[in-house]
Amino acid sequence: MRTTTRQKIFIYLLIALTLVVFVGPILWFVMLAFRAPGDTYSNPPTFFFKPTFESFYVTFINPGNNAAQLRNSLIVSTRTIMLSLPFSLAAAYSLSRYRIRAKRFVMMWYIGLWMAPPIVFIIPYFILMTWIGWAGSYQAMIVLLQTITIPFSIWLLKSFLDEMPFELEEAALVDGASRLQAFVRITLPLALPGIIVTSIFAFVFSWNNVLFPLVLSKQATATLPVGAISFFASTGIYWNQIAATAVVTMLPPMVIFLVLGRYVVRGLTFGAVKG
Repeated sequence: MRTTTRQKIFIYLLIALTLVVFVGPILWFVMLAFRAPGDTYSNPPTFFFKPTFESFYVTFINPGNNAAQLRNSLIVSTRTIMLSLPFSLAAAYSLSRYRIRAKRFVMMWYIGLWMAPPIVFIIPYFILMTWIGWAGSYQAMIVLLQTITIPFSIWLLKSFLDEMPFELEEAALVDGASRLQAFVRITLPLALPGIIVTSIFAFVFSWNNVLFPLVLSKQATATLPVGAISFFASTGIYWNQIAATAVVTMLPPMVIFLVLGRYVVRGLTFGAVKG
């Protein structure tokens, strides 16, 4: 079916409108980060200006309060993955390979945890972390983030493991390998794309989360999204610093997806084509 010129024009206009709606605010915020503070409220708005790094200098160098928060975000996100991935992989392997009578109930319970509003976990965890002396520490945020990363990781990893033929592990068991050896030497390398994809999404969930660090962190352990909120002060809103912080916050997930993009594509299409 051939498309007419009018249909092509309509499609291009629809694509352009979609880009303006979704990409326009991001581009405007990036431009705001490179504007001079005096040009923030210019009327009419200017699209052409001399870029400056003043906002980045203030937020990350002098006085550079957000530099420590950038380090805190990296610590919390990486440790969250290191803690959640072993538990998620073990649970996903068990649910995929063994016959469990309550498997359906367990999976629904996991997805219920993941879909629950994060605010419902705040008060119980805050009371618990205060009672054990972890309030305001990295451990409090890392443990609380497991309520998001582990259920999602189990669901995603289980879908990858379900697509892997169990006959390969059975062949290794017949050849004398133990269950652990078959898992390490056969299943783990084949599931590597799925593990990488799961780790990427768990990192992004942890990196972008602002509610849990906002409640459970203190000034020394606050993460970068919390740092962006700190520019809403009684003296005014510092939009340039907020934009600079937001741009830096977007960079690590973007770099990860660019570097590991081939694993993301391979992982998300794993099992889509069977020969």
